[in-house]
Amino acid sequence: MRGWLAVALTLICTAVFGHGSEQWISNAKLVDPVSKGFCCGPTDCSVLAPGSVERVQGGYKVNTGWWKDYDPFFVAWARALPFSPDGHYHICITSDEALIPTIRCFIVPPSAV
Repeated sequence: MRGWLAVALTLICTAVFGHGSEQWISNAKLVDPVSKGFCCGPTDCSVLAPGSVERVQGGYKVNTGWWKDYDPFFVAWARALPFSPDGHYHICITSDEALIPTIRCFIVPPSAV
């Protein structure tokens, strides 16, 4: 059953979210190193504005500007994916039915790890 769920999520992410500037995240099939969940694609992922990420002890403090009740987010170093091809920080966030955000992936420039 879990195998079918993973296949279904992959197809949904690839088929439905396969457009836009963050397409490279879906194409690369990036996976969060901790949760092992797919980062997915452009409707979940966005580039972060310069200055919105600060390295702090144990990880990163991230101000998205979109989730004011939840900013800043803390992302542990173990969750940082050093695969940003453009030198910018990218974050993939989804929310549940109650609109509580969950970080799916945090993609950093290789030099930021």
